[in-house]
Amino acid sequence: MNVNIEFIKNKGNGIRKNIEKINNPIRIKEEEFFKDERNVYTLRYLLLECIEAVAHICNHLLAKIGKKAPASYADCFEGLSELNIIPVELKSSLIKMVRFRNLLIHRYWEIDDKKVLEYAKNNLKDFEDFLKEVGKLIKGREGM
Repeated sequence: MNVNIEFIKNKGNGIRKNIEKINNPIRIKEEEFFKDERNVYTLRYLLLECIEAVAHICNHLLAKIGKKAPASYADCFEGLSELNIIPVELKSSLIKMVRFRNLLIHRYWEIDDKKVLEYAKNNLKDFEDFLKEVGKLIKGREGM
């Protein structure tokens, strides 16, 4: 079975579009940002979409290249790291990302909205780094 490059590109494009959308509200001054609760909900949703897309790409790559199904998203990133598709430090960041996702979905009432804004301001690079590493893999496969 081959890696579905179109699937990965589509997910990657979705992540990039969401990063652009995330960059708009995080530029607003904090006091203005929190005056409109829609800003927080927008960030939560866009971050969730990005994290889910990263996880879908991870699951696909691990299934096709690693020939295994991960037990969890964290396990998936462990698998990509073991296959040298992503570096160890990125794996650690992605596992933290998944924990953040789990809070957003399963314990959303416990999340401080300032943490959501902080996460959006400080962790978008993780998405970009992941896409860069996956891009290297795809370029190598397209040439085959």
